[in-house]
Amino acid sequence: MRITRRTWLVASAVSIGNLIGGALSAQSPRKPIKIARLPDDGFVKVGETEVSLELIATATAATEHAQAWGQRLQKLDIQFQTRQAIAGDKAEVKEKQLGRLRRVTVVAVLDRNGKIVCHDRAFTLAEADKLAEWIRELKTYGAQGAPQGKPLFGLDDRQFVGVMRELSVSVEIDTEGLSLEAALAKLPLPEKHPLRMTPEAQRAARNLDADKKLRTDARGLSVGTALAATLGEFGLSFKPLRTPEGKIELSVSPREAGQDAWPIGWPLDPEKPQGQLVPALFKTVPVALEDVPLTDVLTAASQASEVPLLIDHYAIERAEIDLSELKVTVPNRKTTWGLLLRQVTFPHKLGRRIVADDAGKSFVLITTLKETLNENPAAKSK
Repeated sequence: MRITRRTWLVASAVSIGNLIGGALSAQSPRKPIKIARLPDDGFVKVGETEVSLELIATATAATEHAQAWGQRLQKLDIQFQTRQAIAGDKAEVKEKQLGRLRRVTVVAVLDRNGKIVCHDRAFTLAEADKLAEWIRELKTYGAQGAPQGKPLFGLDDRQFVGVMRELSVSVEIDTEGLSLEAALAKLPLPEKHPLRMTPEAQRAARNLDADKKLRTDARGLSVGTALAATLGEFGLSFKPLRTPEGKIELSVSPREAGQDAWPIGWPLDPEKPQGQLVPALFKTVPVALEDVPLTDVLTAASQASEVPLLIDHYAIERAEIDLSELKVTVPNRKTTWGLLLRQVTFPHKLGRRIVADDAGKSFVLITTLKETLNENPAAKSK
């Protein structure tokens, strides 16, 4: 199934002819957010973790299979015990915290073919080394295992919904024109999930042009979207990372194509027409443009429709496209703001995506045509 959290909130219908009114109310001052830096090994020290394996021997499991596994597990220094099945038994991984000690128990079935069957994986005797590797992973990360390569950034549904809730807070402060450090200090980042710079991100940040300033104004959008857009403009990205001790941090790393990162906008609810979610973009208006700078058209369309618009400057510049030099001409006609944005971007190898922030508010993202066609890995089905 697709990622589900809450039903996308529908942006309020507005009059196309009206421009955005006065400035948004100022947000109450916050104390500066300190950006922590991960140690070079990337791990946070945790208390002791003990992992044990309970093998449930089925009635049809041959004695030689149990003996062979017993000898192999002893050589691999894996704690285990073999027992007969009892009512209510099932293959699972359980975790219990006892003070500083985290106790993880793997309950698995030894089947008639000599295979150890766990809740989501199985091992033959020839794959004993893979079993040992998995046990080491559980000893580091607990019952959930390592987060890398798993749906929802390696979080369970409860954890993902919690992070989404924390990142749904609206940004009401303009960070445009600020340095990366100053912009991050002004964003209402969740104290519950600290921002961590990986060593690679630290090196990338040190190599930034000292005079580089943020061109993104994400006021009115969620802090998660604003953070993704802010970091993205400086060639960085973030994702929620479950640490070995079970806490969730916002891990910042260099931005790379196709990586599993928090997106600058989520897909809209596929069960609802876009015209229902962002009606202002689908109302007909008269348009006549002749040799007008593209950036002026984008700004005017966003203001007239009152639908927020973000520009993915980093991806566009990486594609060697200079927005400041692009101009558009549209003959006198009636069209919609949504179609106009598509019409003026496509000839320049740009595209527009109608997406939603973490609170469900719809907005337009202008990026390269290639990025527009790519589906974010985090939004793929489980």
